[in-house]
Amino acid sequence: MPRVGRYLIYGLLDPRDNSLRYIGKTHKRREWRLAEHIEHAEENDQRPVYKWIRELLEQNLKPIVFIWKRIPADQDWRQAEKDAILFWSTPNKIEFPYTHPPQTTKSETIIINRVKLENATKGG
Repeated sequence: MPRVGRYLIYGLLDPRDNSLRYIGKTHKRREWRLAEHIEHAEENDQRPVYKWIRELLEQNLKPIVFIWKRIPADQDWRQAEKDAILFWSTPNKIEFPYTHPPQTTKSETIIINRVKLENATKGG
């Protein structure tokens, strides 16, 4: 898949309750990255995020992918990913429901009701 000239910090939401379950980065289109997550889950990857995605797939559901922030190619995506994970790892400082405005022309407003991150690392 071709790379694009920027990075995206993205989140995966649980469609059942709009809980934020994962933060990651990609240089690919969000739809392609979501498809890769689903592929890893179907291949029985045992990391927590893929166990959660398998649970959704068993219910004929998929995660909702959204863009948290666009990072220009000349900026440090590693720090941006770490900052996003840190932000969402301290939900007592966030007022819920949290309304996240669109970040791209294809994006929609996202409502996040709670956080239950499945990230295995702190990013970067």
